[in-house]
Amino acid sequence: MKAIRHTLVRTMTAAVAFSALTLFSMEASAAVQYRIGFDTASNSYVVYMTPDSTPSPDMLLSAQVTLVVPHSSNNTFSVDNITSHINGVNWMDHSRVDAPSENAQADYVSLGYYFSGSGVPNFGWVAGQEKKILSFTSNQGCVAGVKLIDNQDAFSQLPNSAGTNPGNDFLNLGWQMSNAYTGNYGGAVTCDAPTPACDASQDQATLDTIAALEQRLQTVTNPNTKKMLLGQIQRLRDSLVCQ
Repeated sequence: MKAIRHTLVRTMTAAVAFSALTLFSMEASAAVQYRIGFDTASNSYVVYMTPDSTPSPDMLLSAQVTLVVPHSSNNTFSVDNITSHINGVNWMDHSRVDAPSENAQADYVSLGYYFSGSGVPNFGWVAGQEKKILSFTSNQGCVAGVKLIDNQDAFSQLPNSAGTNPGNDFLNLGWQMSNAYTGNYGGAVTCDAPTPACDASQDQATLDTIAALEQRLQTVTNPNTKKMLLGQIQRLRDSLVCQ
């Protein structure tokens, strides 16, 4: 009996050790990274995520996405019209800290996950495949420099001056991790300079001059005078603001 018991203990110990090693291996490899971009067609910010493996089961327990936006004392960056692109998943703006002492040039806005319905939603992850997670608009439109917090951000080091936990977080049961988020890719948002609006009133005086010259051109017979008038008309047309 003692020999059998020792064999059983050794077998159980080996099994536990193997399970722990397997779990550690899963924790070391399973990860998801975040990216933020700006979609000019919808005038909205979009948050994407890319996993390096497919979780099983695909069961999200908690998640947080924290934005870092340039601080403005007279025009606070808003997060409006939050839209989830995963069925059954919802996101809400649940925490905000403006210009903390760790980084007075930025505001930190955290979006938290919650789900609706009777079951935990499935994200449909595919290893290495980027997925659109959520989008939102802002009263400021596209703001260059909007980014996602990362693990090296001074405000993300706990405890921070606000007593909050702003770090990005992603806990999925199938990844067997306390936090599968490992970092960001893609960099901060960049914005193309808007095309100046065309003010036709700026061209009116030039158009009037062109019309007068064209009218005069109809009565001129001298070839050299016609050539001079045509040259003036072309130069005036080239100078028009709205063409």
